[in-house]
Amino acid sequence: MLNSFYRKLLFIYVTITIVSIIAISGTIGYTMRQNTYDRSEQILLEKVTQVDELAKDLLDNSMLPKDFRKQIAAIEKSSNVRVSVIKHPKLNSDKLNSVGEPPARKEWADKLLSGEPVTAKGSFSTSDSTKMLIVGRPVWLDNRVVGGIFLYTPIQDIQGTINEINRAIVISAVLIAALAVAVLYFVSRHFVKPIQSMSRTAEALALGDFSGRVAVRGQDEIASLAASLNRMAGKLEKVEDSRKRFLSEISHELRTPLTTIRASLQGLVDGVVEPQDAQEFIRVSLGETIRLSKLVDDLLQLSSFEEKQVKLHLQQVDAGELSVYVVTQLKMKAKAKRIELFADEGIPLFVQADADRLRQVLINLLDNAINHIPEGSQAGIRIKSVKHERWIEVWDNGPGIPPDKLPHLFDRFYKADESRNRSGAGLGLTICKMIVEAHGGSMRVHSQTGQGTVFQIFLPHSPMTNL
Repeated sequence: MLNSFYRKLLFIYVTITIVSIIAISGTIGYTMRQNTYDRSEQILLEKVTQVDELAKDLLDNSMLPKDFRKQIAAIEKSSNVRVSVIKHPKLNSDKLNSVGEPPARKEWADKLLSGEPVTAKGSFSTSDSTKMLIVGRPVWLDNRVVGGIFLYTPIQDIQGTINEINRAIVISAVLIAALAVAVLYFVSRHFVKPIQSMSRTAEALALGDFSGRVAVRGQDEIASLAASLNRMAGKLEKVEDSRKRFLSEISHELRTPLTTIRASLQGLVDGVVEPQDAQEFIRVSLGETIRLSKLVDDLLQLSSFEEKQVKLHLQQVDAGELSVYVVTQLKMKAKAKRIELFADEGIPLFVQADADRLRQVLINLLDNAINHIPEGSQAGIRIKSVKHERWIEVWDNGPGIPPDKLPHLFDRFYKADESRNRSGAGLGLTICKMIVEAHGGSMRVHSQTGQGTVFQIFLPHSPMTNL
């Protein structure tokens, strides 16, 4: 396809170039031909003026007839023209006599003797069939026509000059066309080369190789297309890496509960489990099944947010009141671990949000805090306000999160502390971040080792969703 495109592009360029050269050459040739004829006619007119002055000198007795004929012969010899002088029939003077051959066409003589100029192409005399360029002018004396002067020259001489000019134009046109075709050949290859590179890269992308990139040169449309292709390749590479990592992580998450369930059920079926232990094996299998069910629910929920299929029921929500409700809901679990929970009562923060989804975020964050901080610690939800900004914070004064783990905290299946979080799949924070972003908000985390962790939730005051 690219070779075909290259040939088409080259054919178009060459065709346009050749047509342009032919048109320009034709225009120049026609113009030069006309200029040559005009110049030849002008030369004849200049010689007519000389002969006219000689004729007037003859009539004024300033020149003898024999000198008049000598001067005309000199003009014919030096200028390669022929002269014909005709006398008006009514002129009684014998000083101006006819010179040269009379014109073949009587109307030319009649027109000239009537005082009108003559310009024509054709045979001047009956004795010579050579085609001539003919110029005739009347001779005036005392406001009356006393005769006429014809000057003529062979057109073949003029045509010879024109042929030389045309030959030079053709040779120049051929050389220019050859040079233009050679330049266009290399220019077209240079123009098509990045397209060929992009085609190979796109073909590699289609086959699953996302490592290729196209060199971006310049700032034109092709460079922009190459940059877009590189960006697409980069995103596809990230998606592919994410997909592989996701499959690896989900396989790891599924392997342990499935292995446990299979071993428990196999033991029960084979009868190797003592009757008094059967209940415990069933309980373990049930717990793993519940864990798998929660994992599947989280994955479905995560997929819904990624594909923007979640519908938010936005309404005016008091985040301060909602935080009190969430703290109350988790107080019994915190009390069992001797953790004290706090909520900022009476501090309103009205936002446009889906109340159930926002409660899900707060419960998940606060529940994570309870699971990860030691006994005797504190945690809670508060409303912060600085200048014109207000946001929700879920905080704790636990051991904090190491700095190297903070950038990965919202990644899927990432667990900052595997030893303390065996029940979760590492999807909770990812889902929380997607819920907040679906509201048009943002989520941040700040943590210092030994000083605790703070999750900040920024939500817009007006309805705005990214779904």
